[in-house]
Amino acid sequence: MKSAARKSTILLMTGLMLVIAIGLSSCRNETQNKIRRSLQDFTADKMYISLYSIDGTIVYESVVDGKVTRSSSSGDGEEGSYVFWFDDKGRYHQSNLPYLVTSYNRHAPYK
Repeated sequence: MKSAARKSTILLMTGLMLVIAIGLSSCRNETQNKIRRSLQDFTADKMYISLYSIDGTIVYESVVDGKVTRSSSSGDGEEGSYVFWFDDKGRYHQSNLPYLVTSYNRHAPYK
């Protein structure tokens, strides 16, 4: 009896996960991004950005509020010519320099 109930529960959970996966995959990219940002806000993960000069020297580092977005200047799917983001104080930033985005502070001591 327990085995049949357990199989039924596993089947129900698998079906539920499948419905959720199909539902999320059918969302537009914009909706998926909103869901991803909501999860990021909920988990309170911070993002950090570092901008590099052409010779590889770090010229700017900051905490990112939300996400870093690449501009698509041509609108035909090609990569944009700059990125933009907001810092933790709500200030807008835009750059065309090479950059690195991480989910951890690269200068904090490793634990």
